[in-house]
Amino acid sequence: MRSFDLAEHPHRRYNQLSGEWVLVSPHRAGRPWQGQQEDVQQEACPEYDPTCYLCPTNTRAGTCT
Repeated sequence: MRSFDLAEHPHRRYNQLSGEWVLVSPHRAGRPWQGQQEDVQQEACPEYDPTCYLCPTNTRAGTCT
């Protein structure tokens, strides 16, 4: 029979500050990432529009000229 190893087997520990029992799962840190990987696509920025009130150096909406 194998001996109990705290670094390998899930177990409970008593947290003296909170007074609660906490479940410890040390094997979770060794799991490989199996999540989905996606390629990041660069979005093309729109060109400067002199009639757009949001573009820099243009007059903002609601301001008097």
